[in-house]
Amino acid sequence: MTGSTPAPQDPDRPHDLVGVGIGPFNLSLAALAHGVPGGLATAFYEQRPAFQWHPGLLIEGATLQVPFLADLVTLADPASPWSFLSYLRHRERLFPFYFAEKFHIQRAEYDAYCRWVSERLPGLHFGHQVDSVRWNAERRLFEVDFTQVDPAGGAEALGRAYTRNVVLGVGTEPYVPEPLRP
Repeated sequence: MTGSTPAPQDPDRPHDLVGVGIGPFNLSLAALAHGVPGGLATAFYEQRPAFQWHPGLLIEGATLQVPFLADLVTLADPASPWSFLSYLRHRERLFPFYFAEKFHIQRAEYDAYCRWVSERLPGLHFGHQVDSVRWNAERRLFEVDFTQVDPAGGAEALGRAYTRNVVLGVGTEPYVPEPLRP
């Protein structure tokens, strides 16, 4: 939902879950939540304008360390429409993949698969920087304040989401040893 204008959310109808950051962990959580019977009201916010997984590290020929079944959803929900096999079917590459007999996919393909999911899964808000998360004791809800940003990082609009649960999926800070720092 890139570029969507934040709509005011009614605190009387809060989300069940708000995720901060959209990397593989929260993308997986969003995909699994999408398939919950009865539905879950979710929203996931990411300040980058689109999904990116390890930019700069998608070296040609480099593969994942785990087989393709360890995608975003398959081990938890093998029938999910968000599986790697569904991605291959959508791309009309299921049979060539099967006959190649390679169970470790290339990192660039995993990135493309995650982007495919992120472009189709509802409730993902790219270009939204989360500014604060706080507990509202009176409402017994979390308040998540965010800024919708343009591609250059400038503020376009402010918004607030109310939720019963918050998941932080902001990744890890890279560690650069002192001698290698600029």
